[in-house]
Amino acid sequence: MKLFVPFLGGLICALTLVPSVRAQENKDLDAILKDLDSTDREVRLAAVMALAELGPDAGKAAKALAEFLTAKDADLQLNAAIALGKIGKEAVTPVAKLLGSKETDTRFYALAALGWIGPAAKDTAPQVLQALGDKDDGIRAKAAFTLGKIGPDPKAAIKPLLKMLTEGNADIRRSAGEALGQFKSAAVPALIEALKDDLVPMRIEAAMALGQIGPDAKAAVLALKYAATDKSEPLAEASILALVKIRADALPTMREILADEDAKLRERTCVNLEKAGAPAAPFLADALTAKQVEVRRHAARSIVALNLKEETIIPGLTQALRDQDKEVRKHSMQALLRVAVGARQAIPNLLEVLKDKDAEQRTMALTVLREIPEESDAIVRAVTPLLKDADENVRRLAKEVLAFQGK
Repeated sequence: MKLFVPFLGGLICALTLVPSVRAQENKDLDAILKDLDSTDREVRLAAVMALAELGPDAGKAAKALAEFLTAKDADLQLNAAIALGKIGKEAVTPVAKLLGSKETDTRFYALAALGWIGPAAKDTAPQVLQALGDKDDGIRAKAAFTLGKIGPDPKAAIKPLLKMLTEGNADIRRSAGEALGQFKSAAVPALIEALKDDLVPMRIEAAMALGQIGPDAKAAVLALKYAATDKSEPLAEASILALVKIRADALPTMREILADEDAKLRERTCVNLEKAGAPAAPFLADALTAKQVEVRRHAARSIVALNLKEETIIPGLTQALRDQDKEVRKHSMQALLRVAVGARQAIPNLLEVLKDKDAEQRTMALTVLREIPEESDAIVRAVTPLLKDADENVRRLAKEVLAFQGK
């Protein structure tokens, strides 16, 4: 709870202190500094929050603010850490001195402050690395977070962070994985090796870190492919998400997974692609050409469910209008409705769908054509015969499309 409760408490406190903070707005720096010594806790806290708003301009307050990290008051500690983080470089020295404190909370907020300061605190890396071995799990997790933010030498940080993926609780592993992701391509070889480990939690965090790295992790595509086929559901999901974030370089590999002989694997991969959300758009559009019909169906449904509107999916949807499976065609037309303005290139294939024996297919094609702002003699020629269609909805929609065409 240490990792989250103080932040929630700080937020609630900030809301209740709005009048006090506003009272600080017209004060100069010296006046605010004086309020740090007030006997009124609310005034002190408001002063700390006001200094955070000043950022680097409050540099002379760094030493005094660092003392608040030793307070037995979580709100004061949190807000002081935030203020020190915004001050930046001038706060590094007084904060770093507190990493050796005997008080766990003080060390925790000192690490947090250094993490928020970022690369300007890079020289504290040896002390932060030492904190990875702290007896307190919260300190270890926060030290990993800070390493990812201050940007130390990858050679010194990657190995101990990898070790953390194999031990400790979920918060420690997650913080270490996120920190490794900050090292970009420098961490990729080590993360690829971690994907081969016997410990599933370690492999999951490695996959997530590779996803965080994104396109620079393209060397991990093959390792992620094998991880995506693992029997562990969480590992498979993390691996598919990582492949999605690697983007174009992962498209061929995703095709291979979706073409696997194992139907359950194909289904699980489709589900995980949908879970990936909008970033999966190019992969879902590509899956519309898959050999297996259930993959094409799932891809079309997912594009509709995710309300995707990227123009990059239009070519795939346009081609899917010629699919032999009517469900694929139906959902592709539903998806084209969302991008109607950019769906002009789909008009020829939509006109072909108007010849379908299924009234539902003709109805959907007309619905899409009605939303595309395009005047065309070809549309008029194809739609006019439908004024005599046996289906009432088809006749009505045909009339509406022709009305737009001025006929």
